[in-house]
Amino acid sequence: MAEFTLFTDVNTDVHPVYAEREGIIILPQYYYFEDGVVYGDEIVLDEETFYRRLAEGETAKSTGCNPDRVRRTFEAELKKGKDILAIICSSGLSGSFSTCYTVGEELAAEYPDRKIIVMDSLNESSGAGLMLYVARDMQKEGRTMEEIRDYIESVKQNFQGMFIVDDLKYLVRGGRLSAFSGAFGTMLDIKPILYLNEEGKIVPLKKVRTRKRAINELLRIAKEMEPDPIYICTAYTYDKTAAEELADRIRDELGIEIDREVKIVMINNTIGAHTGPNALGLGFLARRKLSEINV
Repeated sequence: MAEFTLFTDVNTDVHPVYAEREGIIILPQYYYFEDGVVYGDEIVLDEETFYRRLAEGETAKSTGCNPDRVRRTFEAELKKGKDILAIICSSGLSGSFSTCYTVGEELAAEYPDRKIIVMDSLNESSGAGLMLYVARDMQKEGRTMEEIRDYIESVKQNFQGMFIVDDLKYLVRGGRLSAFSGAFGTMLDIKPILYLNEEGKIVPLKKVRTRKRAINELLRIAKEMEPDPIYICTAYTYDKTAAEELADRIRDELGIEIDREVKIVMINNTIGAHTGPNALGLGFLARRKLSEINV
């Protein structure tokens, strides 16, 4: 069996410490303000400056993986004699999967002795990132790329990404949520629990008044879905303390200790452009489906 390299993109929010330690290559995505400076690769904007600019009324836009960058990064591994398994953020929210898949098809024709598998996670942030943790664990067990792909495909709908935001305007502005849903939530001071549906798109799961109640409900739903104690993460924009407090409650209320080094993850700025500051999320591999619990 040939060696293979795991790839993902920045929108799966795989912790960079974990990625570097485990040899997972993260492809950049990009974001920019009206001044035209493109961030996300050679230039990265620190989160404090990024969210200050959003708060001051600037509009941030995002764009997916660069085809040339994907080709060069894929090809570097192929030239080493390695195959490629890439798990990419949802095609329902980004063109990055399409870009990576197309580049993979082109390179497969140029390198017929190599294998390239590009998977659509149909998820985002930690809900997608956990697929890489699973893939890496299976890789270390000696499983083939095909075995990893088939397993993840079989449980793909059990990977959950759920989150709350302070202000829905950023999701509406970026086209990730309908204007009606955004206006409705803002008008009534509702903090909806949002999640990635089976099509890989962000939709409201449940509308809750106040952030505190929304977090309580997020935990209740997660508990009923019986999360795998190994594959669970918290995610945040800007406010790491909130993610650590959520991890504490998961420990106290669900009896699950989250690896605080690599499973409390900061949501990258490409996604942050759409969630705004103070987003708080929970990703986990569930044993029960949403349809099986009382939402």
